[in-house]
Amino acid sequence: MDFSPAPVEPSFEAILSYAALGLIVGFGYYMSMRLNAGIPEGAPSWLPMLIHGLRIAAAIVFFGWLASLGVLPVLSAFAGFLLGRVIAFRTLGEDA
Repeated sequence: MDFSPAPVEPSFEAILSYAALGLIVGFGYYMSMRLNAGIPEGAPSWLPMLIHGLRIAAAIVFFGWLASLGVLPVLSAFAGFLLGRVIAFRTLGEDA
């Protein structure tokens, strides 16, 4: 039995859907960088590394899942991911 998902058929709706998903994940990914900056003094020294590692692991799992669906979801979501970066940085008042 083959449990691999079928590739996503190219359509405008699919592109927008995966771009929106990437935007949400990208926004969350880059906003979570603020967690490392807001760790209070006295917190364990391993906590920033743990948060950073979890954030990277989540991105790897997300894009790995998309890669199993085909090229269209990966590229669309990556474009949305980068747009999420711009929105997150502008929200924080930084130059993106």
